[in-house]
Amino acid sequence: MDAECSILVIDDHEMIAQGCQNEFARAGLTWTVSWFRSLRDVVWPAGRALVILDLRLNDGTRPAEVIQELARRSIPVVVYTSCDDPVPIREAIAAGAASVVSRGAANQDLIDAVRAALEGGPGAGHDWARAPERDESPAADGLSDQEVQVLALYAGGMKSSRVARTLGLSVPTVNTCIARIREKYRRTGRPTAGS
Repeated sequence: MDAECSILVIDDHEMIAQGCQNEFARAGLTWTVSWFRSLRDVVWPAGRALVILDLRLNDGTRPAEVIQELARRSIPVVVYTSCDDPVPIREAIAAGAASVVSRGAANQDLIDAVRAALEGGPGAGHDWARAPERDESPAADGLSDQEVQVLALYAGGMKSSRVARTLGLSVPTVNTCIARIREKYRRTGRPTAGS
């Protein structure tokens, strides 16, 4: 899980990449971090890679298009942003982002999101789960009672293991619920312009 990996930070601010490198090193992770202003500037590394992407880029690209291109390359994406508008968050998830983590979240939340994305599991970032409550998303209409309960606790910041204990479920059941919720959320994402 924590083996060597190239983390490509696509962000207008180089300081984000420097901060990520410092936090990863402090956590004892061997991930190397490279910074790029846009997808077209990326120098693709050999081996395993993951992209940390901001939703607010000044390069004229749309984040959903960047995420779709990275998905075509089988590169997982963790959105790390100060954007709290539910529309681009929902579009990012619909395009294939593994997680959305707020820049106001704890550093460990970003590390957990990157680890989860590298493992291919449900995203550790909780901000995607909060988007339906901030927007009139049709995703919430298709959730089962159990999924609503899981979503309420998970969106409140609980980890899967604590949600499982609180609801008397197993951790795999909670993770399956989260994966189903994310998939329902992806399917109800608004189409992007030109789609």
